[in-house]
Amino acid sequence: MQEIAREVYAYLQANAVLYAGIAFVAGFLAHKTVVREASSAFVLSAIIGLVGLFLGQFMLFYFGLKEHLEKISEFRLLLDFIAAYIGSFIVATLIHFVKPL
Repeated sequence: MQEIAREVYAYLQANAVLYAGIAFVAGFLAHKTVVREASSAFVLSAIIGLVGLFLGQFMLFYFGLKEHLEKISEFRLLLDFIAAYIGSFIVATLIHFVKPL
């Protein structure tokens, strides 16, 4: 598990600015999907997005989908965004259950 986490960290660190932007957009959209009436909290959306991005990439690496995704490198950015959104949705849902916004 730690080895996979290190791989994901190295992968995300290669294009840190790009993935920070993807994480923020995915976090904002996931937060708005879970709680429509919530205010647009920049910091909360960024945190949800970063954790969700890491979670989504971790699952891709954990289940061994990295090799399959390298074959379709043209869609890698789109698939990274989808993984970040799904991970962010899970994180936002857990946060909402713990502390309703």
